Amino acid sequence: MRYDADVIVVGAGLAGACAAFTLSRNHKVHVLESDEPASGASGAAAGLVNPFMGRRARPTWRLREALAAVPTLLERAGTAELFPDTGVLRPAVEPDQVAPFQETAENHPELATWLPPAAVQARYPTVRPDRGALFIPRGGAVDVKAMVRALLDAAAARGATIETRAPVLYWRETPTAAVVEVDRGDDTDELRADRVLLTLGQGFPPFPELRRLGLDGVKGQTVRVRRPAGCPKDLPPLSGRGYVVPDGDTLVLGSNYENDYDDLTPTPDATDYIREKTSKMVPGVEDTEILDETAGVRVKHAETNLPLLGPLRRRDRIWTFTALGSKGLLTAPLLALDLPSYLNAPGKIPDSVSTRKG
Repeated sequence: MRYDADVIVVGAGLAGACAAFTLSRNHKVHVLESDEPASGASGAAAGLVNPFMGRRARPTWRLREALAAVPTLLERAGTAELFPDTGVLRPAVEPDQVAPFQETAENHPELATWLPPAAVQARYPTVRPDRGALFIPRGGAVDVKAMVRALLDAAAARGATIETRAPVLYWRETPTAAVVEVDRGDDTDELRADRVLLTLGQGFPPFPELRRLGLDGVKGQTVRVRRPAGCPKDLPPLSGRGYVVPDGDTLVLGSNYENDYDDLTPTPDATDYIREKTSKMVPGVEDTEILDETAGVRVKHAETNLPLLGPLRRRDRIWTFTALGSKGLLTAPLLALDLPSYLNAPGKIPDSVSTRKG
């Protein structure tokens, strides 16, 4: 059987780029993207690497491994500078956050430190409120689009083919190959591989086989504003009520959650909401100049909120890697690092992420 590739990766977002890079080391990889790489990669997030999630700073799934995976993957791709060593500051915005944040610091002293109000004000006088904050020294922020492009470039340097403007129309499986039909504009073409990995993210709705996985899309918006006067250059990324991610002379503010939406157009109401809530941490962001507004979709598994990785039902050669949700920047590198071994031995995939049980 002639294969066009060992693995065809459908989708060049965050999951697809991470997978393409790790697989390209020992496999012939062909990436198919219907638009351009990273076209939807950063609309719903500002690239915050924060392992303690939510109002109560709960540890993310596979905490230590996930936190290590981001710099590991970027270092292997030769782009370690995309993840600067700034840490993440989580101000206790509400009074009932103080005790859970302190408990997190006590339970994970090697990963988080509780800063009392005086310490926060001394180091970051422009940050409000002044109830104290959880500092996560190994956290930070990554430019997601730059990360996706860097990983795809590194995969291409290893011999991977990155094909854009090549939407996949359908896939099927034979005893000897996985097959995808690609729209070439005036014609269609079939490509064959030993495996196909579907990393479509928000592109799942047109495909019944993916809709049956129980996926939900949640729209989120970010707002880029000019730094307010007096905002210090050494301000780390903040995650308290929403998040604030410094980027040069600008700040990226986020985010909101919309379960019912008609399109991905940013809305004034969402912008006002995001600016209002982030102003509780950094005064002035509600008045400074708006430079850009973007929106995207976070895809999650409705029942478990865990990522899905593995062969589709009644399939052996057609796999999916999706449902990264709001934790995608931690879970995509983590699972991608293990992906080569999973492809060779599907039984190694943890039950919590296998689509055989999804």
